[in-house]
Amino acid sequence: MDKTIDDIWSIVPDYFNRKECEGCGCCISICPAHAITMIERMDGSERPVVDMSKCIRCTRCMDACEIYKCYHA
Repeated sequence: MDKTIDDIWSIVPDYFNRKECEGCGCCISICPAHAITMIERMDGSERPVVDMSKCIRCTRCMDACEIYKCYHA
C-alpha cells in the first residue's frame, strides 16, 4: 500500500527533533508558507520547528532535505 501525504507528514515534526538534522536551514528557505523557523537548542545547535497552523503540507521541506532523503527514501 502506498503512503499518503498524511502518512508521510505524520513523521515530520518528530523528524526535525532528530539528531540527523544538521540545522542547515534549506527547509526554511524553500517553505512557501513561511511555516518553519529555527530555534536554538540547549546545546547551542539550531533545529527547525514547523508551525502546523501555517503549514500547507506541500512537502517541499522534505524534498529539499538531503538528510531526510537519506533516512526516509
